[in-house]
Amino acid sequence: MSSGHQTTLVQDYLPTDDFFEYHLERARGGAGLVVLEAHAVHESGLLTDHTIDASTDDIVETYEPFAEAMHKADTRLLAQLFHGGRERYAGEYAPPALSASDEPTDRLNVIPRPMETTEVYEMIDAFVDAAVRMEQAGLDGVEVVGSHSYLPAQFWSPNINNRDDEFGGTLENRCRFTVAIAERIRQHTDDNFVVGIRISAEERSEQGLSFEETLPIIEHIDDAATLDYWSVVVGSSSTQEGCSYIVPPATESETVTRSPATVIDQTVDGETIVTSRINTPEKAIRMLTETGADVVGMTRALIADPELPAKTKAGEWDDVIPCVACNQGCIGRYQEGLPIRCTINPVTGREAEYSDLDSVTTPKSILVVGGGPAGLIAATTAAERGHDVTLLEATSNLGGQVTAYANLDHRGRYQDWLATLTSRLDDHDVTVELDTQFDPDDVAAYDPDELVLATGATGRRPDIPVAGSVSSYTAVEALRADDPFGDEVLVADWDGNEAALDAASEAINAGADVEIVTATYTPGESVQQYIQNTLLGNLYAEDATLTPHHRVDAVEADEIVLQNVFNDERERRDSVDTVVFAHGGEADYEQYRALSDANVPVHRVGDCWAPRSLDETVWEAFETATEL
Repeated sequence: MSSGHQTTLVQDYLPTDDFFEYHLERARGGAGLVVLEAHAVHESGLLTDHTIDASTDDIVETYEPFAEAMHKADTRLLAQLFHGGRERYAGEYAPPALSASDEPTDRLNVIPRPMETTEVYEMIDAFVDAAVRMEQAGLDGVEVVGSHSYLPAQFWSPNINNRDDEFGGTLENRCRFTVAIAERIRQHTDDNFVVGIRISAEERSEQGLSFEETLPIIEHIDDAATLDYWSVVVGSSSTQEGCSYIVPPATESETVTRSPATVIDQTVDGETIVTSRINTPEKAIRMLTETGADVVGMTRALIADPELPAKTKAGEWDDVIPCVACNQGCIGRYQEGLPIRCTINPVTGREAEYSDLDSVTTPKSILVVGGGPAGLIAATTAAERGHDVTLLEATSNLGGQVTAYANLDHRGRYQDWLATLTSRLDDHDVTVELDTQFDPDDVAAYDPDELVLATGATGRRPDIPVAGSVSSYTAVEALRADDPFGDEVLVADWDGNEAALDAASEAINAGADVEIVTATYTPGESVQQYIQNTLLGNLYAEDATLTPHHRVDAVEADEIVLQNVFNDERERRDSVDTVVFAHGGEADYEQYRALSDANVPVHRVGDCWAPRSLDETVWEAFETATEL
């Protein structure tokens, strides 16, 4: 299944055509169940400007043809019914957030107002009315979002609910809100209309509920209401520590939900769904076997490759595009208010335009220079369309800078992704020449119709004095070197990038004392929040020193000079024997300029055009190859 996740493919609080094509692609790829993202049941629950509004009848007409199309693809379709309560983002105007009580949320720094008793009953009606609209639109059911400390959980949690009416106090009273929603939906919909619930088995923070505290809540709701299924997750939106489990980073395994899901499956009457960081067919099968669950959620895996179920069924497991758990294109873009994408699959979120690539009528000879991600994507995409492609790589290995961090434990499955791309070279008969240093004078020998320049970038060093007695590296150099770290390591972080955290983590693993000096407000500032939270937590646990608001001004033989970015004041560090500069990339523009007289169209993609992120690299390479 594809579990509920935000797409930002929403306009005026209603889903767009891109939204429909995005989910239809997963249905065509073999997903048996798609649960659509959080639908606000009440105007006060519109979490952002791109939240779907299920409190309006407009949603019915919008969804009717979509539901029919999903059913034709043999996929069942549900929608999440949602109210975040105190968990809300502020838009142009921030009305009071509603909750069971006025307990604030630490992560989003919101102080809610307690709902009046009459408002609680009105909110129950809002959930029911939204469910009825989903049934009228032809959906197969709804999922009440009680997970991650959203509104239902704010009622049943004794840490949040301090009410003294019929919705507070005893366990039965605290669960009354959720039970009433489920039972009243049952009363107002057909018997075959599915009513499920998503629940955090444990909230994974000191302030949150443990599984031992959650289990009696589950048992009571299961006894008091009739629910068709329980979707089991962990984590909470209300704390930095707990929110990382909403979309678990690569540091977490699928076992994060295994134990609680097993117990819940043995406890409740309904079916169970197990989700969270299940990104391969092998893990999915293992989780179903070990937990007894009935359905497995593989959401990010389906974001990366919507054909995963069909490929798995056909035995084409090695052809699956693997999710690397980078969180950049999916949840990262949502948190920036941008439409969903996938860093490693450029079609995601653009299915309406690119799901079926047209074959070329007149094949061309394409020369791709550079075997990093940009070159691999450009070469395989062009060859897939029917072009005759030759790929040149200066080193003996494909993958470019990604190979520097591909095997780090906290980075995910980048090595598997590179292996998938490499295998596609063979599948589409791309000619690959390794250990081939390209010179612009070589163009005539290859005689291409078009040339794609994808030579990437090298690590950038700041223009400051660096004493020769101190070992200094760029981040990529340090990650690739054998035993580069001394006893005292300073990582100079220019823009809050993940490479700085990579280098710091590896230095700690090598036994060094580490300080990260960043010119930003916090190390990892440009890294997706959930990954940033986890990596910073690990660094604190290892006693790393984190110093924001400073840059390295000079590396002298006996000390490092730091400069405050706000007032230029200096401070010094002594005893540092290794400095790692995580200062982004530096492109070589001379090669492109030398090709100006080559009498062949030249297309620059990725970091050789200008150093940026992997998102831009993959997209530019793909888009260019579709236009050749």
